[in-house]
Formats: sequence, C-alpha cells, structure tokens
Amino acid sequence: MALALSPIEAEQIRDLRARLNRVPAGSLGDKSVGPLSKGFFVVCGRVGLEPQTGGEGFASVAELKTAIAEADLIRLKQIVGRLQGLQAQDFKIWRTLFNHGVLQAVLTRRMILGGREPPAEAS
Repeated sequence: MALALSPIEAEQIRDLRARLNRVPAGSLGDKSVGPLSKGFFVVCGRVGLEPQTGGEGFASVAELKTAIAEADLIRLKQIVGRLQGLQAQDFKIWRTLFNHGVLQAVLTRRMILGGREPPAEAS
C-alpha cells in the first residue's frame, strides 16, 4: 500500500477540498452537493482511498471526525466505504456530514498520510 501522493494527486485533493469549502450552507448549496459528492468518491479512488467494508460505526459527527483524524490508510478506506453507504441512504444525513466538513477531513487526513501536509498539532 503506497502512502505517498504524487504532485498531481495532491493537487486534485487540494482543489476538491477548496471547492467543498466554498459550498454555501442551506438550500443555496444543495445543487453543488451531488456533483461534489461524486467528485469526492472519484478523487478518493484516484488517491488510494477505495471504499472498503469493515470497521465500527459512529454515533456522532464529532466521533466520526475524531476517528478520521486518527485513522491509518486502511481505517480511512473503511470510513470512505461507510460514507458511500450513508450518501446513498438519506440526503439529510449526507448533507449534515457534508456541512460539518467530514469530506474535507478525509481529504486532509489523506494528505497527512501521504506526507503532503504536517499532522495537526495536539492541543
């Protein structure tokens, strides 16, 4: 399993993360959620985050974001698999995850694991 990211892969992650950060909350951003969600899963596949089954579920968004921040590559793939399932289940649940920056957290963690960004400082 290669952790390193090529410059092109890193740029794809940065670009998508920036686009996700610009989506307005509420109904103004609803039209962007579908295409950006699809783009998220496409980029995940390109950067070694193919969805996998397994791992534990999450009781809250905060718990999910903590798990992402501590995940290794295998666990991150399992989280992407869970996210893919949640996206197909219910738009309201997916939009909540989307609005709380879960997709950006996954992309940031991949950048950290790939050596393209420093780990977040423990506070």
